[in-house]
Formats: sequence, structure tokens, C-alpha cells
Amino acid sequence: MSVFGKKWIIKNSNTSISTFQKILENRGIVDEDERLEWNDPFLFSDMEKAVKRIFDAIEKKEKIIVFGDYDVDGITGSLILYSTLKKMNAVVSYRLPNRLKDGYGLSEKFVDEFVKKDINLIITVDCGISCRLQIAKAKENNIDVIITDHHTIPKEAPDAIAIIHPKYDASYPFKDLTGSGVALKMAHALLLRTDSKESIEEKLKNLVDLAALGTVADLGPIRGENKLIVKEGLKSLTNTAWPGLKKILKLSETKEDDEIDGSTIGFKIAPRINAAGRIGDPYTAMSLLLQEDDGEKVEKFGNELESLNIKRQEMTKIAMEEAEQIFSKNGLENKILLAESQNWHVGILGLVAGRLVEKYARPVILMQDFGDTLVGSARSPEYFNIVEALTLFGDILPSFGGHAQAAGFNVKKENLEEFKTKLISYANKKLEGNELKPSLVIDCPLNPDEISFEFIEKMNKLKPFGIENLRPIFIMEGLEPYFIDQVGKGKDHLKFMVKAKEKEVNVIGFKMGEFMSAMRQHKKIDLVFTIEKNVWNDKEKIQFKALDFRENK
Repeated sequence: MSVFGKKWIIKNSNTSISTFQKILENRGIVDEDERLEWNDPFLFSDMEKAVKRIFDAIEKKEKIIVFGDYDVDGITGSLILYSTLKKMNAVVSYRLPNRLKDGYGLSEKFVDEFVKKDINLIITVDCGISCRLQIAKAKENNIDVIITDHHTIPKEAPDAIAIIHPKYDASYPFKDLTGSGVALKMAHALLLRTDSKESIEEKLKNLVDLAALGTVADLGPIRGENKLIVKEGLKSLTNTAWPGLKKILKLSETKEDDEIDGSTIGFKIAPRINAAGRIGDPYTAMSLLLQEDDGEKVEKFGNELESLNIKRQEMTKIAMEEAEQIFSKNGLENKILLAESQNWHVGILGLVAGRLVEKYARPVILMQDFGDTLVGSARSPEYFNIVEALTLFGDILPSFGGHAQAAGFNVKKENLEEFKTKLISYANKKLEGNELKPSLVIDCPLNPDEISFEFIEKMNKLKPFGIENLRPIFIMEGLEPYFIDQVGKGKDHLKFMVKAKEKEVNVIGFKMGEFMSAMRQHKKIDLVFTIEKNVWNDKEKIQFKALDFRENK
């Protein structure tokens, strides 16, 4: 068994093709020099109607509200549309719900507020498709609504004047845009009606880094148009025009010569922006990103965001430990794990549930108990559609929504036991016979003869890496580890060397320091790793990044 207790799955063992061909085949890439192109935003069948309505509002000086979501995807998407409309001299403002006070989406209280403020047009970002009743109320009060969203489509869509949603719209060729990606397409459509080609390119360059943040943070698959958004967005991010983003990069200790990639977004930028929406006020993040110059407000909002992120990390750690204790005590006989606590903050439930899914390889639902009502976050592996499961019990859930692998809901305390019993019964039947064990998917074995800088450069052509285009993962068997040591401030990391034929290669295993003694007991190991170029003191070396290992018997 591997040190992490994972089941290793080798995706491609075809000996008749090269390692690189296996990598391409695993990702469904036909041509290593694939051409990525922007789709015409007017391929959305409702885009023409949406653009016409927006320009009518601008011309008549009508009041427009951009209504977003409280996560990275919603915040960056809202900023894309708000800043674009502002530069077009629209009378525009924005609203973001508070996760704790308002919940997800366009609630009736916001519609009531917009009625009082004589709003004429609402443009939703990263939400709206599940808000049929609220949008009907807006219409009754002479407020038009344009929906831009990408979430699960309900049986009955809202009666909006335009719905810009890649999965709802049969005519749009790429179905996996996230909320910020959809917002970028709308901004592009608006610019096509007003600006020159050169001006559009420059303005999109200053928006695409925001869309890249949302795409990566919301786990959009990195292929097709998403891949282009992230690729171009990462280029813009290296010299971003947004002072707030520069501040976040500085706070995350990203140096000027550091490579900015998908992991920079996923592990450094996104958690800080998300911290505001999770446990604070999303306006803190929005206010930081809105700043046009690097002044006192950037410093103020940036430091607030950093404090929230540190607090979020502490809360996540505590909730994780408590949930693990509950599941250890109750056992793992059920195919779905559920737990609730008054002490867990609703804003970190999804984070913790996601980590527990990785550990237990089964759907996890965590809930914050507010007394009469519980608010839950659900996460699940790819082989279980959690929002489909929640839909079956929609009659006892006042509200729910989300994606196949991530969802949220409310349930009344009086219905909690019925909900848990029914959901556990459903999951147990649905996942009967499944071996629920954490797995590690490996691209293919790596031939020692292929270890070279040229091979690494060839792999890097596939960047940016991310969901559905992961950095290639390899396995080599029967390696002899030596010079084994713990490194890092707290001796958290494992460092050693291996010999692959005549090639000596450095290996680093981050957060694997605890396995030093286990490795020293093994004469030979099977190693799962990624391969990269490591530069230290201007010297380039090939390095393996260890992901898991086991004794070679």
C-alpha cells in the first residue's frame, strides 16, 4: 500500500505510442499545436437582445444593477461587467449578497430594495438561472432582468429578457464557461458595438486576468475557450493593470521573477478573495479590486483581506479536525457522510467538505446549525452527482442549487432526520458495490531515457495546467532512494535522490517529511511524481515532485 493509502490508477499503458502521445491521448488533445480561438459572443442566441437592452438603458440614463455572487467567480465577473459599463457612462452600481445574511442568489429582499431605488435593469452574474420567482417579481415591478450564469438549469427557467448561459443555449459552441467567462463574453459583445479592434484588444487584455481568476477558482475545465481565457489571463496577470491584484500577489509573497500559473491563482490569489465572501464581507474584496491607483485604500482593503484569510485558515483547520472525529466515531459504513455543528461557519463548510471527499472518497455534507434551520454545503467525487441527489428531496429543502460535484442547500431542523435518512438510503443504493477508496490517477510510466529538459519543454506546451488538463503525472518502479532527509522550517518536506538508469535526479516531497523513516526502511520504492525544471542560483536541474510512494516488493 502507498504511504497515503491510495489506489493507483494508471490511465495509459499503451506501449506502441510515446509517453507524450499518451499524455495527449489522456487529455483528448488531437494536435499538440492546437489552435485556441475566441468564439463570437453573438453566438449566444440572446446576446443581441441583451446588448440592445443595455444600450437602451445607457442612452436613457436608466439605473442598472450588476448583481453577482460572493465567490471569486462572481466577484471577478461582476467587476468585469461593472467596470465595462462604467466606462461606457452607464448609470450602474453593483450588489453582492452576504453568504451568512443573504444566502446565494437574487433573493426577494434584493428585488424589494431595487424596486424602492427605481432600478430599471438587473444583470445577474454567476447566478440567476434558479431565481425564477424573484425574477418574476422584478418583472411585475417593471424591472428587466438579464441573466448571465453557468449553474445547473432548473426544470423551468426564469422569464428574463435574455439568458446568457452556455449550457442553456444550444447555439453556443463551448459549454463550460464559468460565471466570469460568461461575463467576459458579454463585455466583449458590448465592446464590439462601440470600440475599434485595437481598443477592444487592449480592454479585453485588462479584463481577461479577472476571468482567469474566476475560471480557475471555480474549477472550470482547462480546455477550449477556458484554456484560452486562462492562458491569456496569466499573461496579463504578470503585469496586471489592477492595483488590488498587485497587492494580493505581494501579500502572497509572489516575487517578480516567480512563474505565475494556475496554482498561483488556486493557492495564493483565490483563497484571499474567497476569504471575504466566506467569513467576512464580499465588498472587501470587490473594493480592493476596484481601486484604480495604488494608494491607502489598496493597503487598507488588502490587509483586511489578509487577516480574513488567516482567520479562514484557522477555522478550516478546527472544523476539519472536528468533522474527522465525528466520522471516525460514527464509522464509515454509509456511502455518504453527513455532520452538523453550531460552531462551524457556513463559509468554510465547502472547503472542509472538499478535503474530506479527498480523504474518504465519498460524498460529504457538512451543515451549520442555526437552530430552526441548517445551512449545508455538499461536495462529492465525480461518480456521484450531488445536486441530482438533492433534487430528489427538493420538497423538504426550502432552497438548494449548485453543480454535479458541489452544491448548497437549506433544511429546516424539523426535516433534518428525514432528509438524512432518505439521502443516506439513496447514496447507499447508488454507490453499492463501489470501492470507495481514495485514488491517484497516473498518466503513464515514464521511461528513464525520456528524462530531459527537451521532454519538459514539450510538456509545457500543454500549459496552462488545471482541471481536465492536469500537469502530467508519472510512475517509475524499483527506484533506489538515497540521501534521504527532512527539509523546511518545520522539517515538513522530504528530500532525496533516485537513480533512473544512469541519471541521478533530485526529488522533493512537499508535506511528506513524516515519511522519512518509512522511506529509509525501503531498499527500493515505486514513485508517483511530476517532473519539472528547477532553477537555483542560476543553475538548472531536473527535479521530480513526489506525490506518493510505496515499497517495491
